[in-house]
Amino acid sequence: MKNDLEAKYSTVAVLGLGYVGLPLAVLAAEKGFIVNGGDTSDRKIETLKSGKNPLPDLEEINESELSNFVALGKMRFSSPEIAARNAAIKIICVPTPMFEDKSPNLEFVKSVAKTISESLKKGDVVINESTVYPGVTGGILREILEKGSGLKAGEGFRLIASPERADPGNKMQITREIPKVVGGFDQKSLEFGIRFYSKMIKTVVPVSSLDAAEACKVLENSYRALNIGFINEFAMFCFEKNLDVLEILEAAKTKWSFHAHYPGIGVGGHCIPKDPYYLMDVGKKLGIEFNSLTSAVKSSEQMPSYTVKLLKKLAGEKNLRLDKIRICLFGIAYKGNVRDLRDSPAIKVHNILKEAKCDISVFDPMFTDDEIRGLGFRPYDKARGADIVIIGTDHDAFREFDFSKVPLLAGIIDGRNILKKTIVDVYGIGRKLPK
Repeated sequence: MKNDLEAKYSTVAVLGLGYVGLPLAVLAAEKGFIVNGGDTSDRKIETLKSGKNPLPDLEEINESELSNFVALGKMRFSSPEIAARNAAIKIICVPTPMFEDKSPNLEFVKSVAKTISESLKKGDVVINESTVYPGVTGGILREILEKGSGLKAGEGFRLIASPERADPGNKMQITREIPKVVGGFDQKSLEFGIRFYSKMIKTVVPVSSLDAAEACKVLENSYRALNIGFINEFAMFCFEKNLDVLEILEAAKTKWSFHAHYPGIGVGGHCIPKDPYYLMDVGKKLGIEFNSLTSAVKSSEQMPSYTVKLLKKLAGEKNLRLDKIRICLFGIAYKGNVRDLRDSPAIKVHNILKEAKCDISVFDPMFTDDEIRGLGFRPYDKARGADIVIIGTDHDAFREFDFSKVPLLAGIIDGRNILKKTIVDVYGIGRKLPK
């Protein structure tokens, strides 16, 4: 940004204060911007106004820093309408979920684009960080912005796509090391985006267009989904052949072209279960089926059921009836060392067993017993014990857990392949560990 423009662009509106928007808002304040945070949740806004983090699952937020920014007036919180009106840079950070048929649900981004358009002024900047398929920012969102404001992208306002790359629990978010991909509607939009993000992020990666930036995001997560789906299938093969998938992966990693992905009870979080469907949906409209990706995604979606199948096999070997035993699920978060439950495969395993009328409880050191009850689960009772434990999340606390303290324990389903040795039989995903 040129020096004579810095005063105008010193205030940023972050619209959507969730797992993406709130860390970005704090980072912008940290780097000297005045931040207007906007969200439709009154509860969240009031919590933030008091300097508190409304998302305890989002541990990356330094609450004392947040409180200080609020006290100094560097961060202000209100409705999206007010936040957008009071900033020249407006950043969209709202969810992009799916409908029940797994088609893209763009209602949140459309709504916030309409809100922005109502106060969009000449020279303003709109940045879309929400994950969408190629063509949304430069097509659907641009049309909404132009219609509502009477301005034209490029001539009247700058339009940028820079899809989020958040990774809950990853300390790289604190050190701002995750590279930022930026695409612009035109050259001036791109140059602005590069300068803006360079003030906050160590590495900015410019691409040729809005569509290219959007395509980068769906490619990244579809690539992971594709490989995870295949390694899950390969793990099932290894189990049947009495091979250890981890041993084979370590050997395969010695080839320069091999990039390891690991099997588990399924994928969770906001991105990998969803982004491939965004790509597949737009692909269908172009006559491209993405058959391999579709198959891989379906394979991963079946992993919770496969985990239950392993449980039944282990119980059978131990002469245990599922309707007569106590099962404990270790971990309900979708990944290790976080409290994030979004699309957690561990919860899907729990629900399958609960529907089957199994006696199942939950132990997760990231949550109190009261929180576990509040989520609709029954906390593990140490006195009752468990016949079989299912490890659903790779929390560090489970890696060296003393399973001798679990009364009745006869076996373990290691859904994350994190155990090295135990006192009982263990079935992993693609491996059968010795006692």
